[in-house]
Amino acid sequence: MKPGGFADLHQHVLWGLDDGPGTAEQMHALLEQNAAEGICLVYATSHADPQRRPFDLTLYQERLEEARVYCEKKGLDLRILPGSEIRYRGSVPDRLAAGNLLPLGASRHVLIEFDPDVSLFEIQEAADSLYRAGYLPVLAHVERYRCLRHFPQKAMDLREEYGMLFQMNCDAITHLRNLMERRFVRRMLTAQAIDVIATDAHDAVRYPAQMREAYRTVAQLYGEDYAKHLTEFGWRLLRAEEGQQA
Repeated sequence: MKPGGFADLHQHVLWGLDDGPGTAEQMHALLEQNAAEGICLVYATSHADPQRRPFDLTLYQERLEEARVYCEKKGLDLRILPGSEIRYRGSVPDRLAAGNLLPLGASRHVLIEFDPDVSLFEIQEAADSLYRAGYLPVLAHVERYRCLRHFPQKAMDLREEYGMLFQMNCDAITHLRNLMERRFVRRMLTAQAIDVIATDAHDAVRYPAQMREAYRTVAQLYGEDYAKHLTEFGWRLLRAEEGQQA
């Protein structure tokens, strides 16, 4: 693994914003769990659903700074960058352009999610709309969508045709739930059609930040190089941002 440690592109680490940590103490526990897992870069991707309620950017920034201060105070080797997990709606490209929703860090990559029963056409339409607006979609927890899970070849075609990046949750690799999911996960990883794995952690107990076990599983079954690729995407994204700003 690279010296910088794991990068987690999808985590609900900030407290009091969504169904993640409910208290500051729960956030602190999750931050320390990250450090113990070898995660050194976290994108704080709180839920954002513009159809239900406005994303509270002011409160988000306050909690982000609170998390950063705690890491510095405790000497945790953990960098936290802004982001959001956006439930896709037709207004999302305009809201991103207006600064009402957050991409991943300072990049043009956007973490999006859908209802589990979303159609393939709806995902294609979302990808096309985001591209035309200048954004690069990253599909959160790709294993959850029936239209892709039941037809892995269609998922791979979608990735190739639209350039959409696929994020898979760590627990989909370490705790396979049913035959259909097992087949999908194994086929996608065998084809190296997953671009990044992430914890999707919500707290240190119910939905913890368990990256190390997923890394070891991928390394054992699909190779060390691919495991590194899947857990370093956030670092590559950050280096690209810093290169653009230089």
